[in-house]
Amino acid sequence: MNKKKILYIHHGKGLGGAPLSLLYLIQALDKTKYEPEVLFLHDSEVVNLYIENGIKISGIVNLHDFSHTKIWWFKWYHIPHFWRSCKDTIKTIHSAAYQWLDKIKPDIVHLNTSSLIAWGKVAHRKNIPVVWHIREPLAAGYFGLRKNLIRHCVNKYSSAIVPICKHDAKPWINSHKVRVIYNAVDPHKFNFELSESKFLEQHRLDSISPKILFLGGLSHEKGTDVILKAFKLVVQNLPHAKLLIAGYFDPNLKTTSWITKLSPSHKFKKDALKIYNELKHNIVLLGPTQNIPAAMAASKVVVFPAKFGHFARPVIEAGFMKKPVIASNFAPLDELIKDTHEENSGFLIDPKNITLWADKLLLLLTDDNLNKKMGEEGYKFCTAKFDLKNQIQIIEQIYSNI
Repeated sequence: MNKKKILYIHHGKGLGGAPLSLLYLIQALDKTKYEPEVLFLHDSEVVNLYIENGIKISGIVNLHDFSHTKIWWFKWYHIPHFWRSCKDTIKTIHSAAYQWLDKIKPDIVHLNTSSLIAWGKVAHRKNIPVVWHIREPLAAGYFGLRKNLIRHCVNKYSSAIVPICKHDAKPWINSHKVRVIYNAVDPHKFNFELSESKFLEQHRLDSISPKILFLGGLSHEKGTDVILKAFKLVVQNLPHAKLLIAGYFDPNLKTTSWITKLSPSHKFKKDALKIYNELKHNIVLLGPTQNIPAAMAASKVVVFPAKFGHFARPVIEAGFMKKPVIASNFAPLDELIKDTHEENSGFLIDPKNITLWADKLLLLLTDDNLNKKMGEEGYKFCTAKFDLKNQIQIIEQIYSNI
């Protein structure tokens, strides 16, 4: 049997949900049928992670994609970044994409985000089937022009569109190409029987203090300020509580240009770091760690206080670890958490309601019976819905069909 070469193109730099989801997908792929290779646009620790896991890589391309998602889109104070993205997109369409696709000669191109429109266009021109993963909701923007451009390109140049939830599928809701495939969790990696002792020793933590885990670093979009404000109220009642923060978090506010200082993101950082400095003796900065299962094992609750809705890998990973979750009450988080009288795997709360966040955190940190019950509910729900085997079967079926 001739193997089909699948070229996965990844856009980002950080160690977030998109590269990890792609890594798990490639690891579970049937290697007797498919030959995976990953082309990276940028260098980061993600590249080394893939190499360490024996995955063939190409690149680094050093050209930017055309991002317009709710996680990252170009606002008025991002004008230099916007023009750089436009320039790099033109370079990709006219030369770079042809060079890399001619060199690698893939049978299928699998794009890991909606913003890789230049790569989709060139692959389509070369008659290479394109599987287009939609891992984040599109941003509305100011006038909707960029959103409509990306929606049009994805629909025109793709052979299959793979949103990771129903909410993210909405821009292409009438397309026959759409197949919703939820992100999946590897149950061997996220095993609720995992011991947390080495993790506690590494970070000089005791096993008694109740711990909250937040995987978002210093991020306005992911609600770092929400959890810091809520945690400030928690500490008033539980002085020995700890907040573990995974991800990029620089506790120093760097000097920047005057236009950036006028931006909402600068004000957010300033306000968030003020609270951090008040509470830093109760906060542990884990950095961009890969040891998330152990961090979850050591924690009593996982939080996702996002300012807008998008798929939250930590929420489903917490389910596999039998940890209850508290998240913002936005779609598609209501697809990942059951917060009803019949089933309750976590709490969905308005991120503006800081008092309620603090109350529910205190409840889950002090009521062990409720904590355990909700963790069990999350485990049942997540293992049934986000199993890795099911995801791979559908992905391979899509490859076969196109």
